[in-house]
Amino acid sequence: MLHSLKQSARAAWASLLASSIWSVWALAQDQTMTGGTTQTTTRTTEVWYGQWWLWAVGVAVFLIVVIALTNRGGRSSA
Repeated sequence: MLHSLKQSARAAWASLLASSIWSVWALAQDQTMTGGTTQTTTRTTEVWYGQWWLWAVGVAVFLIVVIALTNRGGRSSA
């Protein structure tokens, strides 16, 4: 029981230390704290789902599949 408690305490301290190190490292990446200049670039990229023709093709394919699955040959078996 005592060994497990010591191991848990050691794990908690190691986790706290690792978290602190990562936080300091992440803050060190910020250039405004060091007085450096920052350059901002803006890119506009259009995503695939923003294209209207892709939606039209998708709807057309969906309708073809639905009609093909519900039609079943078009003949009545009476």
